[in-house]
Amino acid sequence: MPAEQAEAFVLTPTDVRKIRQYVQHKYAAMPQDKRAEIVADAVSRIIHKQLPSFEEAIKHEVTARLIRTTVLEKQMPVRADDIFEACLSLDMTDAKVVTPLHQWVEEQTGAELAWDLFHIQLDKLVQHQQPSIQGAWEQLKEWMRSEHLIEVNIRPPVAELAEVVPLPLQNDGRKFAKPYRSKQTLTYLLLSLLLVCASLLYGWSLLKPSPNKLQPPVNLQSFEKAKPVVKNNELPEELRYADVDKVSLVDFLNSRDSLLAEQPYLDAIIDAARTFDIHPLFLFAITGQEQAFVPKSNKQAKKIANNPFNVFYSWKDYNTTIHDSARIASETVLKWSRNRPEGKDPIAWINRKYAEDQHWADGVSKIFATMKSKVERTS
Repeated sequence: MPAEQAEAFVLTPTDVRKIRQYVQHKYAAMPQDKRAEIVADAVSRIIHKQLPSFEEAIKHEVTARLIRTTVLEKQMPVRADDIFEACLSLDMTDAKVVTPLHQWVEEQTGAELAWDLFHIQLDKLVQHQQPSIQGAWEQLKEWMRSEHLIEVNIRPPVAELAEVVPLPLQNDGRKFAKPYRSKQTLTYLLLSLLLVCASLLYGWSLLKPSPNKLQPPVNLQSFEKAKPVVKNNELPEELRYADVDKVSLVDFLNSRDSLLAEQPYLDAIIDAARTFDIHPLFLFAITGQEQAFVPKSNKQAKKIANNPFNVFYSWKDYNTTIHDSARIASETVLKWSRNRPEGKDPIAWINRKYAEDQHWADGVSKIFATMKSKVERTS
């Protein structure tokens, strides 16, 4: 296969399906949430090994982002492009991020990249690519090709370290790419002067706060300002949004010792239900089936409450905020409720994709019916 057509993937949707099928068969006696944790751990380990040598906490953050955006939302293979673009969402002023990323880029491209040049190009990509950073990896490689740092059309594999292009030793023992041997002395002098000026400008830019360096945390205010437009909502009327008696709802949740009776969890779920035109008790019923409404007695309650819907496998693998997980759960419910065959139970139809547990629909239906009888406000 020609170099320009070669594609080596870290992980493909087919790989994920095979892992899930294997775990489903081998650990059939385990509860659904335990099997989901095993699948999530296996997927995470595959991606984890291909990341730059970040600290474990940073690796976990990047891995979770890749699973959410590439594997699950886009259902696309994970490539070097995706890894690099996910890394650009990190704090590029932190040496613990930039240094391993610099090493990783050199390994992937097989070229030595001057630290100052890398910083300048990285800063350009982060500044110019927000809020979208798609194509950043190809832009970086294109710049490296234009500077004769890597050969045209080289696409090194991601699943293993790229083969390093042989770099001849000069008299001083330093390595340079072959094209540089033909450069004239004047070119080096001009380039050196440019590097000094660019380094000074880059250092000055670091002193200024940059709002685009990090994505702002999700909160209720920002969530409300960016309410998505609900399209193609094919839920039946009984699963559409309806007002509920909040006092009765809190009483019901308290009777289950549920942390979701407190803020910000209560309003976040109700707000997501209103935004996506889903019955709020249906969303709460899902948390009842997935996490027994998150009892306060659970030592991990505050972490579980961030993702009581177990979106993206489980709360352990994707621990976000309640606003984010409620939004994703709502979008997932709408997505998998579409094109329901006539006569098919709507919750059972959602079950085919939402959860591996075949009894998930029965549990959610019973909890939903119980909550409606005790909580729903009648007109």
